[in-house]
Amino acid sequence: MSTVNQMNLIETPIKDQLLRVDEILNELCSSNGGIGNCRKIEILTGEELLVKYIPPKAVEKKIKIKFKYVENIWHITLEKE
Repeated sequence: MSTVNQMNLIETPIKDQLLRVDEILNELCSSNGGIGNCRKIEILTGEELLVKYIPPKAVEKKIKIKFKYVENIWHITLEKE
């Protein structure tokens, strides 16, 4: 059973969201197994920019991506392969 961490970036300024997403992607790829040894994380955001920003970064790091849009909030799930 895999643990899913949830990161709420809804109230965070977009610049900080982009920086945090880069950190998350790097941590997921790290040798210690990701954030809190978690291989899966869900990011919550209202910014469509992240939907366009994350896929190319995740693909080059071999991270699976799932997008879901519910009540004006993007749920972006990243999972280490």
